[in-house]
Amino acid sequence: MKKWVSMVGCSLVFLTWMLPVNAEEGTALTHKPLYQADVRIDPIKKEVTGTVTITFWTKDPARAYLHLYPNVFTEEHQGMLWEELLGNGPTLGSYTNKKLLVDGVAVVGKKTKDLNILEVPLEGEPGSRKIVMEFEMTLPRNDGRMSYDDQSIWLGNWLPVLAVYDKEGWHLDPYEPVGDPFYSENADYEVNVTLPKDYQLASTAPDRAAKQVSAREGEKTIQLGAENVRDFALVVMDASYQQMETKVGETVVRTWWRKTDDPATTEQIHEAAAKSLAYFHDQLGAYPYTEYDVVRTGGSINGMEYPALVFLDGRHFFSGEETGIVTVVHETAHQWFYGLLGNNQVKEAWLDEGFTEYVTLSYLSQQDPLMGAERVRRRLEQGTSVQYYVAEEQRPWQALSAFPDNQSYSDLVYSRPSSMLWLLQGAWGEERVHDVLKQYVEKYRYQVVTGKEWEAFLSEISGEDASAFLDYWLKVDMSQQEQAAAWLERQRLKHQKK
Repeated sequence: MKKWVSMVGCSLVFLTWMLPVNAEEGTALTHKPLYQADVRIDPIKKEVTGTVTITFWTKDPARAYLHLYPNVFTEEHQGMLWEELLGNGPTLGSYTNKKLLVDGVAVVGKKTKDLNILEVPLEGEPGSRKIVMEFEMTLPRNDGRMSYDDQSIWLGNWLPVLAVYDKEGWHLDPYEPVGDPFYSENADYEVNVTLPKDYQLASTAPDRAAKQVSAREGEKTIQLGAENVRDFALVVMDASYQQMETKVGETVVRTWWRKTDDPATTEQIHEAAAKSLAYFHDQLGAYPYTEYDVVRTGGSINGMEYPALVFLDGRHFFSGEETGIVTVVHETAHQWFYGLLGNNQVKEAWLDEGFTEYVTLSYLSQQDPLMGAERVRRRLEQGTSVQYYVAEEQRPWQALSAFPDNQSYSDLVYSRPSSMLWLLQGAWGEERVHDVLKQYVEKYRYQVVTGKEWEAFLSEISGEDASAFLDYWLKVDMSQQEQAAAWLERQRLKHQKK
């Protein structure tokens, strides 16, 4: 997700592409969950009903947990951060899970104190299990990731998704109003969507190749499938939407916009999406999906990343606006940092936002040196002016619940880690930093990486312990400032000798 920034337009240049990697490679794909959903979306009533079947391999034989994120928006929330997320005058939605089966047997799910978590009881030996849940919901109206306006419905974090169980146990974090409060593992999705025949949709799946079948009169069912993705988002659009389309390598880039939007501004956004996707593909490793959708939504979420699909709110599409260019570049970079390389965004948000912002700076600096330099200057200023945060004991490496406001989140999670990497680029050079990041992405592709694993990886690549360097930048440990500077200087000298 991206904060508001500004940028000038850029022209479309295509880079050489490699073929997509085999999506079935890697240990991260062993025992992937499979989500099979049949849903009906009513754009008039703003209702979504359906059934989801989740086939997965148990890690805890006694229970599983589902995130039911739509349930968060069935109750009112107070406070400045919630007001910033939801906007003025939000309306509540409704959510009901009508039927719950485990391996064909009806069970009763247990609601926890957090609205977004449902405990599902399991019995028997560890192994492959199947949860079936029937649900219905009326959409809330707000400025967030799952809402609607008169022209579209945007559905982010809407399907039930398994909570992560790892070496720390279950991750059952509440829905925080700051940052992106999500943590999920890769899975496969098969989603059949029934909607009125005169509506369109864009989703995480390659929609252009999707099979469309007739339902009852006036409706159509679109059969969607996506492999090795961390989530499944979609947008339903009326006839006011049109699209721009460009094929870049093996991927079709589509930008969806409304007839009332500014065509020239939309074209700039589209070109930035296509060109930056090509750049990151070249710099960070192959992009494996055959379609990438940039969709204009309502609300004021600014930008929000999902696998093979990102939301950009309508404020970016006004005549003369340049914010959409930088935002779409940032969200495109998230296709690598969050998408291909996952992390716990609740506990270690800097792992995706900081790396994403760094490569965004690199791209912008290449395309427009003056604009890029100004962007870098502002990030460095925000990322190195930390005395206030030292006094407040705030740091990048902390959970979302510890951030008191969006400004601290932006300064510490976006600016400070990207500043750290920018200074490393000053010591190593851009080519080596990007080569290291490509190796990093390839090593953990489709997996979930932790901050400690990045520390170990950087220490190995650099040839010496990087903990002091990272403690200073990410934990704002001022006692490590001199050691961090010395580490960086040694790295610079090593690089000069090569």
